Amino acid sequence: MANVRLITATHQDLNERVKQGLFREDLFYRISVLPLWLPPLRQRRDEVIPLLNYYLDHFNQLHGVERVWNPEALELLSSYSWPGNIRELINLTERLSVTVSDNDITATALPNEIFPSTPFSQPPVSGDLRQQVMQFEQQIIQQALTRHGTTRAAAAALGIDQSTLVKKQRRWRQELI
Repeated sequence: MANVRLITATHQDLNERVKQGLFREDLFYRISVLPLWLPPLRQRRDEVIPLLNYYLDHFNQLHGVERVWNPEALELLSSYSWPGNIRELINLTERLSVTVSDNDITATALPNEIFPSTPFSQPPVSGDLRQQVMQFEQQIIQQALTRHGTTRAAAAALGIDQSTLVKKQRRWRQELI
């Protein structure tokens, strides 16, 4: 006879699935001895940076590298919604730890989905000149990001520094709040 403890996880409401006849009731009662609910990572933003640091340390040891997070990259990652939750965070951290060429993981190494999209998809039609120019600038930068894939390539195509592009994105996010 084996002594086994089973830990299961799901994003489904199993109690509701049992009521709908979509999950076996006997199995539900066998596995729901101690139910825990863990909110998604997007609701635990204060945990993102410690988790990123923990997993980067782990992958540094595993792969024999010495990567560090650039503060700008950490800021973008901490504001990201993490639809894949912890698995996405772990996978992204490992991918970056083995694919970046420098030890410093900068914003340019981050995938496009990390960068917030601008809310302006139509030509500006309202606001003063400053607001319209900002909207137009956002559209141009977003198109360049979509076309070129990275902030570094997009900035080069636009003839601006990569740090300028990232700073503009950060300023737009702050103005939306």
